[in-house]
Amino acid sequence: MSRNLLVIGVTIFALLVLAMNTMFIVRQDRQAIVLRFGQYVRVINAPDRNAPGLYFKWPFIESVVIYDKRNLGMTLAGQQIVASDQELLIVDAVVRWRITDPRRFYRSAFNEDGGVQRISIFAQAALRRAVGGASSNDIISGRRAQIMQAIEDDLNSAAAGELGVHIDDVRIRQVDFPQQTQNRIYARMSSEREQVAARLRAEGERNATLIRATAQQEAARLRGEGDGERARIFARAYGRDAEFAAFYRSMRAYDAAIDANTPIIVPPDSDFFRYMRSRSGGAARR
Repeated sequence: MSRNLLVIGVTIFALLVLAMNTMFIVRQDRQAIVLRFGQYVRVINAPDRNAPGLYFKWPFIESVVIYDKRNLGMTLAGQQIVASDQELLIVDAVVRWRITDPRRFYRSAFNEDGGVQRISIFAQAALRRAVGGASSNDIISGRRAQIMQAIEDDLNSAAAGELGVHIDDVRIRQVDFPQQTQNRIYARMSSEREQVAARLRAEGERNATLIRATAQQEAARLRGEGDGERARIFARAYGRDAEFAAFYRSMRAYDAAIDANTPIIVPPDSDFFRYMRSRSGGAARR
């Protein structure tokens, strides 16, 4: 009885092992190639053959390699590249890619880690070609979108046919200068800003001088016109009443010559005080 149970157990175990080596499942987000003694036999659920599900293979003589069907990512960090203006840049980039031909990918890269290494080599070369042909200003801000598109096109042209992959997106995540270059650029920017500030100050001082000179000329002109008009008014007034004109001039002279508490010794019969002796300015009547 125990021997029969042992035989049954061994048989069940053998059937399980056989089933496990015969059946396999390919998920919707995966793709697979079937190999017989290491040679390609067929592909399952590739991008142009959407057929996930349960599959069978010859046990022990066929093997299955599963690849991801989704977009995969890789990062290129700290790439030192010389731009066209001879500025050394440190570039970080991200590449999104996916396997489109599992058979070709298996022959070229074997697995996804191998694919990352191969794509990294192609991406570094494409990055240097695109970034090396642009200035640092274009890479940092001016033409980054065009440069990323050029890298993507270059990668697809170089890697797609050889590796069986498609590059969906390339993003330059960060661009920095080395520390010594940053110090030099900051010093240059500071010098340029100081030159601009000096130029603006010089222009401001020149404009201020011109404005002051113009204002002084205008003020002199207005004063001259005012003095002329005043003279004409006085002349008309003096012409109408000569006695009033003489009286007004004397009052102005008194106001200008005599300060408060200032003693002045003048003969009483002096013409200077003739309006103090008489309203008419003549000699006082006895």
